[in-house]
Amino acid sequence: MLYDLTTLRKLSDNDETFIIDMLQTYKRTTPPALERMQEYLAEQKTEAIGREAHKMIPGVSFLGARQLQEVLVKIEETAKSGVGVENMPELVAEAIRQSNELIVCFENDFPGKI
Repeated sequence: MLYDLTTLRKLSDNDETFIIDMLQTYKRTTPPALERMQEYLAEQKTEAIGREAHKMIPGVSFLGARQLQEVLVKIEETAKSGVGVENMPELVAEAIRQSNELIVCFENDFPGKI
């Protein structure tokens, strides 16, 4: 499973409106953040890529998207340490792939609402 809304449901007392709003917010804000990461990648601004990943981690965590969270943490750690920077293009591509897949899942699981 790409995501698990258990935490979000607990935090919101299973408020469907709140949950839908969070999913819509993710769909609206994440693609531009990932685009910025691609731009920073082209400009070799590793620290900026790490900052974008860092900002995304809490939201992804609330959505229970563990695999995407792991990729974002790896991006952040790579940016901070400078170790494995040559893998950054693949990591960013994987974050984009997983995020796009997640959005499609939200749209399928909440038809007409996301």
